Amino acid sequence: MSKLIYRVVSACGALGYGFPKASMDKAIEGRVDAIVSDAGSMDAGPYFLGTGTQYFEREAVRCDYTHMVRAGLATGAPVILGSCGMAGGDRNLQWMLDVAKEVFAELGVHDAKVATISAELDPKIVIAEFKRGALLPTGDGPVLDEDALRHSVIAGQMGIHPILTALEAGAQYIFAGRSCDVALFAADMVRRGIAPGLAYHVGHVLECGALACDPGSPSDCLVAEVYDDGSAVFVAPNPERRCTPYSIAAHSLYEESHPQLQFYPEGVLLMDRTEFFARDARSAGIRGSRFIHAGAPWPWSIKLEGARRLGARKVSLLHIDAADLPKVPADVLVYGRNGVMRRAVEGDERELGLIVETTAKTQQAAETLASLLTHYLIHFGYVGRKATAGNIAYPLSPNLMSFRREDGTWGAIVPSGTRDPVFFRNYAKVKKGALASIEAGFPEALANAQWRIVEADALHPAILLRTIDADPARLAAKHAEQVAQITQRLTPLPGSILAIDAADAYEWSLYHLLQNESLIKHTMFPIRYLRADGAAWVPEGEERPKYFDIGLQGYRGELDDRSLSLIADAPPAGEPEAMQRLLDMAVVVRSKNAGINRLTYDVVFNSAADYEAALHANVFHKAQVAKLLQLPVEHVVGSFYVDSCNAIKITIDRPNLSASPDEHDVFGAQQHSALEGLRVPVHAQHLASASAL
Repeated sequence: MSKLIYRVVSACGALGYGFPKASMDKAIEGRVDAIVSDAGSMDAGPYFLGTGTQYFEREAVRCDYTHMVRAGLATGAPVILGSCGMAGGDRNLQWMLDVAKEVFAELGVHDAKVATISAELDPKIVIAEFKRGALLPTGDGPVLDEDALRHSVIAGQMGIHPILTALEAGAQYIFAGRSCDVALFAADMVRRGIAPGLAYHVGHVLECGALACDPGSPSDCLVAEVYDDGSAVFVAPNPERRCTPYSIAAHSLYEESHPQLQFYPEGVLLMDRTEFFARDARSAGIRGSRFIHAGAPWPWSIKLEGARRLGARKVSLLHIDAADLPKVPADVLVYGRNGVMRRAVEGDERELGLIVETTAKTQQAAETLASLLTHYLIHFGYVGRKATAGNIAYPLSPNLMSFRREDGTWGAIVPSGTRDPVFFRNYAKVKKGALASIEAGFPEALANAQWRIVEADALHPAILLRTIDADPARLAAKHAEQVAQITQRLTPLPGSILAIDAADAYEWSLYHLLQNESLIKHTMFPIRYLRADGAAWVPEGEERPKYFDIGLQGYRGELDDRSLSLIADAPPAGEPEAMQRLLDMAVVVRSKNAGINRLTYDVVFNSAADYEAALHANVFHKAQVAKLLQLPVEHVVGSFYVDSCNAIKITIDRPNLSASPDEHDVFGAQQHSALEGLRVPVHAQHLASASAL
């Protein structure tokens, strides 16, 4: 009988999303070896790295971290955070440390060893690498410019070794800057001798908390149990969720551009032999994943992210009569027409704008409730949800704007939208559930502010106008002209909001690989140790990360992410027996950013029969996908089969970099609607496997 050798708790998908304390209490029953949470990402756009600010409300982050520290005190397990303060730059990291000091003081944390790990890099170092041509692009991305780099905040994504080194030194609380999400979980497992392939794959499943469950949500905990037979089993402490082979397999594809290859600083996670299995009705596991040692064709690599300011931004939201919609130029963002995608709605598609508005006596109260409402709306998990990457699309980064109303109160507003037909059917349930979650966790937010969600569609359209300029006077004039171009054609309805001063606009200036091994190992990711007594933290020295090789060496198999598992163009013989809706064939249909410059679509089918039928239909090979998504074929990175979990993954070059000035969907979480209306021609079921062609 296999023996449990390691048990780790993932608190939630990102610190600030919130999670039930009851789930954490259940999760820490029995053995606990580590308590971990990703504290941020680059998904929300470059603003947060450029400004050193946090995407989530401070109180929400403080609440989540308090639960984690309590669990650490109860179990003695280390508490690990990465990408602190959202973007993981030095100012973001300091923001999280300030929160932690408050929590430590409140909970009476004494004589605790703390490790902080910086991920920020001096632009001068990056410019020197640029000048010698040593920065490698990660696909279509920012065009490198020396002046832009000079005025950028730059961070590198650390792998396991800085975190592992801090654990070896006895750190009880680790605060890491920008980190590979997976590394936060894999570091301790590799340190304990667990096979890297299993450790990295476990980390990938855990990094979004209970999003890997059914129903999935990043606002809940997930536990992984590792056994001495080389397997790991995932268990949801919340009895309302379960882990299935499908849910775990589906999340194994999440946010990655290839279904079987995931690239990290230390090497490549290879999942071509991974087995997904059910242990019982509520838990499922994995075995067989491998990790390939860094070397040709993947040397030691650190992904660098850079952000710089473009200028100030003004925004107007104009509600209009449906009869006036034809008067609005086609390139203007209108909820009800093209608010979610640049392509206007077609056929029987429906688009719904969800515009969150709050009113309060103070700016903070208005912003807090608006932020909580939107965070719960985007990730609320409901039974039957297929778009598990997010329920709504945001066009702005940051997505929230606040302003002073004429009566002296403060307002906050967050525009968003969706085209997901499954969400439409569950919208009332989602809204009710989001409010219930806020009432349970943050009742004061509802007490201190009023709210409404304005729903915009083809019958009640809403125009979003946004203008950016570095010069304030020029910005005001440009935005006034933009508004005038609309108001000369039509009259906005009551409730429209004109010329809000939104947060400054930032852009990605860098998204490249650094492969200077000496610089990586001897300059980046310094570790600082402190002794914490409540809010008093006393420095205890510094250390460089200790590096060593991990993974299989001398691997000779294929690691080409543009050809491995690519679906072949193999037209079926004869006429189809039937036409079937893709939505009826799949348990998951979703889209998500795979970095700032790629979008990936995951379709996980209900059964092997449905999967084979879709492959035989020949509608998912690269050229056909290009037609379906209305893209040049060269912009399709690949369309891949995944036999291990009956899935198809499609990856494309993003039409624009995430959070660009003309963005419609910052997270890329609503672009799957291009697939949802697909009808698949079903041919004879007895044909040989299309994946083998």
